[in-house]
Amino acid sequence: MMKKESAGERIRSRRKALKLTQLVVASGIGVSHVAVSQWEKDETVPRGENLLRLAELLQCTAAWIIDGEGEVFTAPLNVSDVSALPLITLAQAAAWMQEQRLLIQQQAIRFLYSDSRLSESALAITLEDNAMQPDYRPGDTLIFDPAVNPQPGDVVLAQINGVAQVRIYRLMAEQHDEQIFSLRPLNDDFPAQTSSEKKIELIGTMMEMRRYRTR
Repeated sequence: MMKKESAGERIRSRRKALKLTQLVVASGIGVSHVAVSQWEKDETVPRGENLLRLAELLQCTAAWIIDGEGEVFTAPLNVSDVSALPLITLAQAAAWMQEQRLLIQQQAIRFLYSDSRLSESALAITLEDNAMQPDYRPGDTLIFDPAVNPQPGDVVLAQINGVAQVRIYRLMAEQHDEQIFSLRPLNDDFPAQTSSEKKIELIGTMMEMRRYRTR
């Protein structure tokens, strides 16, 4: 009787079939490469959010990883199109457009995987306040790209008087080659800000939102 593959063996074989290193998988999920190694050796089992992210990265179902059942997608993954985005704090995001960006990238300990077309300066943050409710909630993970110019109605990450905030962008006027714009929340309990009245620096335009289920 043929021995059934273990969960760790399936993870390892699928990772190798997609030509991914343990480091790329770890960065995409937001865990250490040691954790991936432990999964592949069947020392531990991926669970919860990590299992869902692993299934997404390996292009298969969570059920297939755990017990060999479910669908394994055959579409090839072009590793060159995979971006590992640093998941940073809003305090770090406030300094993202300054000279500290490379240092912040190097110091990041959590990453998100994305196969979207993003620039090298793209970043991810976790929303902390209620200003963007009901559409966006505290705990939502948002991906922003500084290389994409915002259009009216886009969600942007901006530094307002030194504090990084997520708001809706609206162009108001153009004066002497300078754009006057406002940033407004979705929650009326928070004030709108105007670039003519506040020191505002746009950090990036939102490209993706992720909401992970919690117990």
